[in-house]
Amino acid sequence: MIPKYRSTLYTGRVLQCYIVLSLVLLIILLLFYVMFLMMAVSLNRNARLQQENHFLSLQQERYENLCMAIEEARQARHDIRHHFVQLSSLAEQGDMEKIKKYLSATTEKISDYNLHFCENQAVDSVFGYYSTLAKRENIPFHALVSLPTDLSIDEINLCLVFSNLLENAIQASVKTEPARRKINVEVYPHHNHLLLIHVENTFDGKIQQENNIFQSSKRSGNGIGIESVRHITDKNGGACDFTYEDGIFSAKIMLRV
Repeated sequence: MIPKYRSTLYTGRVLQCYIVLSLVLLIILLLFYVMFLMMAVSLNRNARLQQENHFLSLQQERYENLCMAIEEARQARHDIRHHFVQLSSLAEQGDMEKIKKYLSATTEKISDYNLHFCENQAVDSVFGYYSTLAKRENIPFHALVSLPTDLSIDEINLCLVFSNLLENAIQASVKTEPARRKINVEVYPHHNHLLLIHVENTFDGKIQQENNIFQSSKRSGNGIGIESVRHITDKNGGACDFTYEDGIFSAKIMLRV
């Protein structure tokens, strides 16, 4: 409704109605804005929860694999202690022939784990497991890990970070020419509040990224390992950086401890 003369809007009751109508329309507009904002927040929250649930399911699967690897390493330690006890008993008897037979029979059964990388047992088992996988694939594996027995950071998340990084490194190195294969790892504390992780490995072929997200080389879609590392790092309040140049892939992780 538009009056014939604009000045009519500013006279008597018409002015009051005009003011009330304007306020009502303004409130309705604000309500629409609030409703749209709440819808956007809800959609973002649902998307974030779906992503977190996806990562949690993947981490659960990886955690189960880690538990198996840690149990294998513990069993290997137990077997080696048993072998030493048996050899000690035979040595006390002075029976060299039995010692030789026992060593010959058990040499192939003793696990080829490198059984000591650091003082923390869980992390040590993870590195032992993946160093064995690297050895089986003829990949030179060098790791300098400086970690104490007890850590303030969640060990499960830390082991998941190492597991994802090392598994990706081995998968990339397997596809590389044997003469170029290598995996180098450095892990050390910094200023008592930070943990620095640096993993380097060789690779052949192309690395694809979309919107700063690495794409999987085994299937279509986003890569899971690196995104899982990013997810854990973000929750920890740390930082991560992934670069690749001249056939070398480098992962640098900083975690708060």
